[in-house]
Amino acid sequence: MYRILTNKSISNGEVLQGEHLLVDGKRIIDRGDDVHLEGAETIDLRGMLVMPGFIDSHIHGAMGFDVMDGTYEAIEAISAYKLKEGCTSFCPTTVTGPWDKTLAAIKNVKAAMEKGTSGAKIIGTFLEGPFLNPKFKGAHIEAHLLKINTQKIQELIDAGEGSVVSIALAPELEGASDAIKMLVEAGVQVRLGHSAATIEVVETAINAGADIAVHTYNAMSPLHHREPGMVGATLTLPGLKGELICDLVHVHPMACRLLAQSKGANGTILVTDCMAAGGLADGEYSIGDIAVAVSDGISRMPDGTLAGSTTTMLECVRNMHQVVGIPLEDAVQMATATPAKVLGIFDKVGSLDVGKGADIIALDDSLNLAFVMLDGNVIKV
Repeated sequence: MYRILTNKSISNGEVLQGEHLLVDGKRIIDRGDDVHLEGAETIDLRGMLVMPGFIDSHIHGAMGFDVMDGTYEAIEAISAYKLKEGCTSFCPTTVTGPWDKTLAAIKNVKAAMEKGTSGAKIIGTFLEGPFLNPKFKGAHIEAHLLKINTQKIQELIDAGEGSVVSIALAPELEGASDAIKMLVEAGVQVRLGHSAATIEVVETAINAGADIAVHTYNAMSPLHHREPGMVGATLTLPGLKGELICDLVHVHPMACRLLAQSKGANGTILVTDCMAAGGLADGEYSIGDIAVAVSDGISRMPDGTLAGSTTTMLECVRNMHQVVGIPLEDAVQMATATPAKVLGIFDKVGSLDVGKGADIIALDDSLNLAFVMLDGNVIKV
């Protein structure tokens, strides 16, 4: 039991003054300017900025491990690394690869969820592919990309036994609308990306149930004044939220600002798209079965194509505030409440509301991580 003292916190886009927190077990049980719980230990976070733990809904790897490794060791290492950046929940993310290897990765994430991890909690698997457009394949092996096939989709869902929470596809592929409806009916959130879609095709996909654009600006049809493409669709269509890798490499700061101004904090989702080199030095790595080189923290394929990132959620939040220039409460919302809402877990995490899980972090004046609580347990940082 803890009584957490704060004089400034952020929750779901609001800046709260002097709203102390009571934590009992794994949950926040009260919040206010005068809260008490007999026997509770006091944690004084006054002078820091308190907020919910970050949620990374798109991450492939870290510390030399990749989700496609298909081992518990990989998921555990990624989980522990994420917690060190203030991320308390994440979606282990696959990359297009051999079918059997993809199924094994999905089953491994499910097994890791059942076993539990020492770090950030697993929300469920995000499948980035294999139903993508080869013209915008990015760091996906073209030989393993597939046409949309509902039987194959069902096989992916079945492999996860309820743990596949999201899948990305290119909406211009034949059968995409029916596949999106099928996935949404199965409780799987659909993202659109690695796509050459026109804005009309994207609108049809949104009407079928898709609601996120994968790493906005990257690996998608660009904005043109006579054909707005996927970029234009993401910026303008109200039913579509946009992922954003705010490492200042994938997207120019002014383009980051344009997305934030167009979609607002409710429509922008910060993600890392981090790969195996996250947390490690420059060198030779891989994303799935693709060899990449990391130089100055930037991961590229031999042809120069960006291949994931090495950034953290904390760095993305900092960049959005300090470089892009948006209010800090908006940047925090993009990393907490907004992804929680679109993934259907806002009843559990994503804010400091009473009844939510006690996943709480605090930053110092320089926006460095100073405190982490996970499921009501204080973690050393």
